[in-house]
Amino acid sequence: MAADIDGLWDYNDPAVSEARFRDALKTESGDDALELETQIARTFSLRREFSQAHITLDAVDKRINEKTRPIVRVRSLLERGRTWRSAGDVAKARPLFFEAWQIADREKITLLAIDAAHMLGIVDPPSEAMRWNERAMALAMSSNAPRALRWRGSLANNMGHTERERGNLDSALKHFQTALVAFQLTRIDEQIRIAQWQIANTLRLQKKFEEALAMQLKLEKDMLEANAPDGYVYEEIAEIYAAQNKPATAKPYFAKAAKLLSADTWFAENEKARLARIVELAK
Repeated sequence: MAADIDGLWDYNDPAVSEARFRDALKTESGDDALELETQIARTFSLRREFSQAHITLDAVDKRINEKTRPIVRVRSLLERGRTWRSAGDVAKARPLFFEAWQIADREKITLLAIDAAHMLGIVDPPSEAMRWNERAMALAMSSNAPRALRWRGSLANNMGHTERERGNLDSALKHFQTALVAFQLTRIDEQIRIAQWQIANTLRLQKKFEEALAMQLKLEKDMLEANAPDGYVYEEIAEIYAAQNKPATAKPYFAKAAKLLSADTWFAENEKARLARIVELAK
C-alpha cells in the first residue's frame, strides 16, 4: 500500500498514531484506506477504548467483499482479536488470531502471518505457545524484510517468557539473550532495556542475585537518565534485596514500585495479588 503503516506507528503514543493514520487517510481510498482504519481501531484498543475499536472494525468489515485484498481481512481479524484480548476475553480472541494465521499463511502475507502466530503464542498455553513461536520464528528467519529482523527479537522474547513459565530457566535465559542481540542490531533502546530486564529477572529466579542486581541497578541508572522511571525495575531490585534478606534496603524500592505500578491500569487490573504484595512490603 502507499502509506507506510509501520512508519506511522508510535506505540507509546496511540493518540499521535491515530492522528497520523487519519492524515494518511486523506490521500488513500479503497483497500488502502481500510488497512489504515484497522490501525486506527488498534489505537483505540491500546487506549482501552474497546467499544470505539469495535465500532471502527465493524465499519471496515461491512465494506469487505470478495474483491477486497486478503490483507485487509487479516488486519481486521488481528485487531479484533487484540481488542478482545486486551479486554480480557481470550476465548473470543483466539479463533480470530487463528483465522488470521490461516489466511496470511495461505496468501503468503509473511509479516502478518508472523504477527498472527506470535499472538497465538501469547494466548495459547505454554506447550502450544512454543509451537506457534517456533513457526513465527521460522518465517522471520526466512525473510529479508527489515521488519522481519525486528520480529526476531520479539519472538525470542516470547519464547523466553514461555520457557520461564514452564520452569525451563536455562532455556529461557538463552532466548532472552538472543532477543537482546536482535534488539541491539535494530537499535531500539526501549526493547534493549526490556531484554536486559528479562535476562536479569531470569538470573534472579536462578538465584544468581549479584548478577541480577548489577543489571537491574544499571537499568535503574539508565531509566533515570532518560527520565523514564519503571516500576518493574524497582520491583525487581526490591525482590533481589528481599531474597538477600535485606528488607530495609528492599522497602524503599517496593514503595517506588507500588507507586508506579498502582498507576498502571493493566497491572492494577491483572496483577492484583502481586500488587497487593508489593504494597504490603512497602509498609
